[in-house]
Amino acid sequence: MGLITILGLGFFSGCSSKNELAVVDDLTNKEVKIKSSTPFSEDAFIKASIKEECDIQKQLADYTKKYSNDNSVAIQIDDNANKDNSEYFLDLKIIDAISEGNAFLGHNKRTRIAGDLYKNGNKIATFKGQRHSRGGFGAGFKGSCTVLERTVQALGEDVSEWIRYPKNGSMLGE
Repeated sequence: MGLITILGLGFFSGCSSKNELAVVDDLTNKEVKIKSSTPFSEDAFIKASIKEECDIQKQLADYTKKYSNDNSVAIQIDDNANKDNSEYFLDLKIIDAISEGNAFLGHNKRTRIAGDLYKNGNKIATFKGQRHSRGGFGAGFKGSCTVLERTVQALGEDVSEWIRYPKNGSMLGE
């Protein structure tokens, strides 16, 4: 009976421990470069209407810069930057964007992103994130792109909090 109790405690104690992610770098007051437009992932399946009508690629970069700069991390937009020519480079990608519904039937929008943070050419941290929106207050008066913009605005804020103290393997947003 004692052996079973010890084995049981060992099994359940492993289940209750948290898998804490370690901060890889403190980027407070550091400069991180990103592109001015966040590309869609190569294998992303995104409706042509989103690609043609919405500006979420630029908006994600802009919101990331805005909120990061407010959080004491200097995001610099530089389309020539890459992992090999920057001390810190954040490679952002939109891996999914869904726009279902409309103002009359109800919005159902979601954006998923991924990011790889490089320091002097070496990948030091990654994250994935997602945000969903039904449009919020006044949704019936908003267009699909406006509601999708709400998702990338929230993701830009999520990235700004992560970039200050990046943790490898983080999940951002919802």
